[in-house]
Amino acid sequence: MTVRRHKRVVFERKSPKQDRARVTREVIFEAAARIIEEQGVRALSTNSIAARAGISIGTLYGHFANKEAILVSMARQQLEFDGAAVLKAVGNEAIPGISRARLAVRALIRLHLTRPDVRRVVMAAHAAHGLGPERAALVSRVAAKITATRNLAECSRTQETALFVATRAVTSIIRAAFEEASPLLGTQEFEDELTDMVERSFVPAALGAQASGPKLLAMPQYRS
Repeated sequence: MTVRRHKRVVFERKSPKQDRARVTREVIFEAAARIIEEQGVRALSTNSIAARAGISIGTLYGHFANKEAILVSMARQQLEFDGAAVLKAVGNEAIPGISRARLAVRALIRLHLTRPDVRRVVMAAHAAHGLGPERAALVSRVAAKITATRNLAECSRTQETALFVATRAVTSIIRAAFEEASPLLGTQEFEDELTDMVERSFVPAALGAQASGPKLLAMPQYRS
């Protein structure tokens, strides 16, 4: 039986440690994003990216080996942004009338609605190179940070399990809606359903039948 081997990709030739290198990297990312949005992924090449970025092809190759490397690095950056947005949502001061669960769900939905064409292309490249476990690992890290910043007096094994289920369920459902281009993504009903699912995960069974009205304290509170 013939075993197909994925083409090896050198994702980044060097880590952008200096400000100039970081700026160049961002310029390359933005150039690639604009080409995707304006012309489609078929127009994407190292030459077209370098031209749009206003840099030499040699400068581009000093950072990335090929366009696949650029797309994968863009995806990794996007995933980090996603994680930071969720942590900010659950870590900020509570907003009267809005649970942290809703803020986290809303943040994730907004991220998926921001430059969706670009997100779809870079995430597809990320998955195509067998990097799905990186996404799962990021969700695990974010959940661990949420747990670490939780009021430990309220921590229980049941809540740990609920947090695991809720974080994986929400990210999977939003990703499914995004990948299917569902018209539900971005609607109030969709946000409400996801928020309700998360909040119900943290309502003790004995109180579940009595729960009514806005569940502002259903999800464990976090220290800012």
